[in-house]
Amino acid sequence: MITAKLLLAYFLSTANIVGIDIDTSKIDPEQAYCLAENIYYEARNEDIQGQFAVASVTLNRANDARFPNTICGVVKQTALSRVSKKLVCAFSWYCENDKRGKEIPVRNRDGSVNQQVVDQFQIASIVAITVLGGDVEDNTHGATHFHNPFTSQPAWRRELTKTMRVGNHDFYKLPPPKEE
Repeated sequence: MITAKLLLAYFLSTANIVGIDIDTSKIDPEQAYCLAENIYYEARNEDIQGQFAVASVTLNRANDARFPNTICGVVKQTALSRVSKKLVCAFSWYCENDKRGKEIPVRNRDGSVNQQVVDQFQIASIVAITVLGGDVEDNTHGATHFHNPFTSQPAWRRELTKTMRVGNHDFYKLPPPKEE
């Protein structure tokens, strides 16, 4: 049965065949899947620069001591809201409709392949593999946060520095960590 995880494994194994010149043996498939999943859910309808920007934010967080130190840890980061006392997620899709642990729907209810989802996940996977292979520079200027200003106005945006807008997302970076 085709699953998104099997598709990513296939994309990793054939990256060089399709013209991605990367040593994929150094890419952790689990971390690559988490990154591709985050790109898929957060930016599948964005252009390629928007997808690279979501990948960059995810990596920027994993490389910042204020966040979990793995891609999967960053993607799955949750906390209890101080205000609402509800579970909040770093990336909204992870909490919405309880997607945690659910597969990307590459199959329709009748068992047929959902080609649109497969195509979108393939692009997200190629972006993830390319970024993890070190072939792409951060196009967000160090952003660790983003949101869609047309659908949300999070309070944290006032405390961060806006670095850019790509598609339907504004990107922000944290101030440098305070020296002790």
